[in-house]
Amino acid sequence: MRRLPVNTVPTWLASGHNRTPLILLHGMGSTASVWLPQLDAFGPSRQVIAWTMPGYGQSPILPALSWSNLAAALANMLDTLSINKAHILGHSIGGMVAQEFYHHFPCRVASLILSSTSAGFGSADPEWKETFLRQRTEPLSQFESFAQAAPVLLDHFLGPGTSPAMRNLATLSARAIERERYIDYMRLLVTFDRKTELGNITVPTLLLAGELDDQAPPKGMQRMANRLPNASLHQFLQTKHMANLESPDAFNRVVTDFLASICTSTCRNAA
Repeated sequence: MRRLPVNTVPTWLASGHNRTPLILLHGMGSTASVWLPQLDAFGPSRQVIAWTMPGYGQSPILPALSWSNLAAALANMLDTLSINKAHILGHSIGGMVAQEFYHHFPCRVASLILSSTSAGFGSADPEWKETFLRQRTEPLSQFESFAQAAPVLLDHFLGPGTSPAMRNLATLSARAIERERYIDYMRLLVTFDRKTELGNITVPTLLLAGELDDQAPPKGMQRMANRLPNASLHQFLQTKHMANLESPDAFNRVVTDFLASICTSTCRNAA
């Protein structure tokens, strides 16, 4: 695929070293800092990199916003960090970027962890898409900035059991997002469709769903898991859309166990 200019490398936060790196791709209304509980948890045992999506915060805007360019931007970031192969954990729209990256660079993916996401967004009906976009973007006009809108939006994504500290982290993570960039990504979101390629994903894949998530419902993620050759699904009880903040200890434990199982399997096969 066509490479992007070097000045389009996204910014990132990093923790740890050694072992196959874990790359963290955040959702629509977040930046890299939303992964601080995971950077702290996984850093002692491996290298962990959390990107800030192109156009958010200090990450350069892409020449054209497209799924293939997002995959290329991720490849540029890995090249800059001298990372040839990694475990990719993508949440929500980040899970779509992870699937797109695998489509273009399968040999660079050790495993996939797809959190509260889908292989195709909503309906293919253009009228449905326009209605969805209108419902999601028009409420933003009452706020002077996306930072002001974030606490209201987060009520739809975080369960009532989320700790004040994690809710505050989610709010702070959204402050670096410009409203126009958020809307750009919303328009891109409704174009994603990799359902027919699910059977081509052969690496170990873990799907993570929240029991109460109405953005990426567990039933939809189960259907997705059923079409993947090497996948398992874990459901977090009493959790909405952001399990990494709502139940960080449980989230980190499930991811750790999954990565350990891959290591165990690889070592056994090598023996």
